Amino acid sequence: MTFFSLLFALIAEQYKPVEKNHWVHRITHGWLDFIVKNIDTGAERSGRLACVAALIPPVVLVLAIHIVLLATQPMLAFIWSVLIVYLFLGFRQFSHPFTAIHEALLERDLDTARQLLAEWQGAGVNTETMSESEVIRLTLEQAIIGAHRHVFGPIFWFMLPFGPAGVVLYRLSELAAQRWPAQASSSLGSAARSLFQIIDWIPVRLTAIGFAIVGNFEDAIYGWRFHLRKWSNELEAIILAAGAGALGVRLGAPLPEPDSDEALRMAESGEPPIYDLGIEASLRSLRSAVGLVWRAVILWLTLIALMTISVWLG
Repeated sequence: MTFFSLLFALIAEQYKPVEKNHWVHRITHGWLDFIVKNIDTGAERSGRLACVAALIPPVVLVLAIHIVLLATQPMLAFIWSVLIVYLFLGFRQFSHPFTAIHEALLERDLDTARQLLAEWQGAGVNTETMSESEVIRLTLEQAIIGAHRHVFGPIFWFMLPFGPAGVVLYRLSELAAQRWPAQASSSLGSAARSLFQIIDWIPVRLTAIGFAIVGNFEDAIYGWRFHLRKWSNELEAIILAAGAGALGVRLGAPLPEPDSDEALRMAESGEPPIYDLGIEASLRSLRSAVGLVWRAVILWLTLIALMTISVWLG
């Protein structure tokens, strides 16, 4: 059931994508804002309480409906799983802006590409003076992160016994970690980020492994080991470093040159110099990123299908 639920949800989203202004997103954002308004007091304890209050009711509701349907109407339980995955997966939510930026760059319309990238990344990112290569690099980074948070992360939690409730848990915690730091107290924002780091700890590593398998394995593992310092967010750094290596492109800030003392220590200990991988990001890199994500999706669907068949045969 897990495999077919994912497959049907992905097919449905390709034909009828769930847009950002969909009623599910409006309700989700309204729910998170309601929690902030009524529970956030600025105290550390209220931050933890807000996280529990935001996640437990919707997750328990979805799980209860799923269990009742499994016990009474298995076909309705399957439809329920497909519906929840379809509403919360969000494959086209990151692929649509990515495609729009790619098309603008193909038409040599850099200003439009800059504007689309600014809208995609949100406030706080100034793209007005970016060169084409900088726009491509940031687009790749945003797409790699988006692919994980909208596809691979939810898939992992859907495969657990929680089923569709796991997808809701992941997406709600991810939205809270993004939304609350900008509109709530520091304690609430910190609690949301810490919770999401726990929830996303295993999925980010599985996504990085998937990119390595379907891309350049050696460079992906090298980037994962030595390039994490390029990004401040530890979870994003793992995905971006492995994704950059798998694609064979340079993402993130250039690696700092070691000072003389550090270089001498590395030479005496026999450590190899840490170097940047790949080539400068280009339009071809955008096309390669699409192929990388789809190959990773096919990889995980194949593994899930094999596990489903083994369960049936066993």
